[in-house]
Amino acid sequence: MSGKTDNTESRYNDFSTDEEQQLTRSYLRKIDLRFLPICCAVYCTAIWDRNNEAIIGLHGGQFNWIVSAFFFTYIFCEIPSNIMLKRVGAKIWLPFIAIAWSVLCACMAAGKSYASLIVIRILMGIFEAGLVPGFIFFTSFWYTRRQLGPRISLFFSAGTFAGIWTGPLAAALQKIDTGLHGYQYIFIIEAVITVGLAVIMYFLLQNYPESATFLSEDERSVAMEKLDKERALAGKAKYNSRQVLRALADPTVWGYGVIFWAAATGGATQAIFGPTLDQGHGIHGDPRPGAIISMFLPRLYPRLSVWMMIYSGMACVFYAIIASVSGIHIRFAFLCLANFALSPTMPIVSLWMQHNVLGVTKKGVASAMTVMMGGIAGLIGSHIYRNQDAPQYRFGHLFVCVCNALVFAISLALHVYFRLENRRRDRMPEVDLSQYSAEELEDMCDNRPDHRYSY
Repeated sequence: MSGKTDNTESRYNDFSTDEEQQLTRSYLRKIDLRFLPICCAVYCTAIWDRNNEAIIGLHGGQFNWIVSAFFFTYIFCEIPSNIMLKRVGAKIWLPFIAIAWSVLCACMAAGKSYASLIVIRILMGIFEAGLVPGFIFFTSFWYTRRQLGPRISLFFSAGTFAGIWTGPLAAALQKIDTGLHGYQYIFIIEAVITVGLAVIMYFLLQNYPESATFLSEDERSVAMEKLDKERALAGKAKYNSRQVLRALADPTVWGYGVIFWAAATGGATQAIFGPTLDQGHGIHGDPRPGAIISMFLPRLYPRLSVWMMIYSGMACVFYAIIASVSGIHIRFAFLCLANFALSPTMPIVSLWMQHNVLGVTKKGVASAMTVMMGGIAGLIGSHIYRNQDAPQYRFGHLFVCVCNALVFAISLALHVYFRLENRRRDRMPEVDLSQYSAEELEDMCDNRPDHRYSY
């Protein structure tokens, strides 16, 4: 796939500042309207599909293992999925995996035994594993680091919104009475919706801005110039096995992953066990709607590590209170506050990783590693709210409390490390980057001498 040409470069230099800003707004408006609604809609259906095992009448240990079976393959397929996305392109890969998991979701309606449901859920995890890291990786091809924040927050807020409506939607679909059981209609209808959205996605997505047919030549010139300045122009970069190893060996990437795991533990448990916890509090309601607002507050102040520490510290305190008090209304109120604090941590750490990891292949692997740890949260989280702990569920609340304390500690450690590393690089002699080829600079990843970490 071709990169910028000399004509494109000279055309960009002809733009005035006002023209550049107008073209940038036009470019962003086009890709926002083309990509974000369909990706968010497919993410909503993924949340519905993965969480609706709760309505098929399973209880106790069987229910927990049905929940966790999904995450066994989900964990291990994140990295291969992003590698495939880079090889075949998001236009093909993302719709393909959406259709694959929706077909398996429909198969849940035909599941007649505990074992068959386990197998179907394991297979679903293989394909759903690619959506979230794939979206994060895909958007890095089209947006600069500054532009990514609200888009990633919007995507994750769609998941929160879907979680809110999973229960009411399932209840409405269960009322259909034309021969099948209610829960069978849930799986079939949601599968059909996902397939329809996946087909639309195929026609809307395009792989890279330099080949985008819906952009004008001037819009493409401005977009490619800005992306190239941030070393985010992925269409020219090839798959690099060395960058895979660099991602796997980078302790900061594992730091983002552990943060995502610890933060996702609270989110996963609320999504899976929210109705059970509400009933345990003697209240029928959903504590999550207000939490969507908290995802966009970091736009007010750019220090992502500071927001991570603020939100994780709040969640830690709130869960400690929930585990300690016995008043029903107090517990529910702090559960609402805890959800406000939990919701932004996953989009923030995803954005933080995108800011700091360079190298197209390394970024793709890092995106997958980060979300992969969230799969571990689903696997563990499905077992920490145990039947024997009802109705207080003190063990589960304290577990999530400790997880958020871990988020605070790692965020603080990364904050200190990145500040010190930036100072070290500032003291180094200035390097003439013109002596390096584009391939050599790409292969340096975030060790480029001109790169400074965001903290």
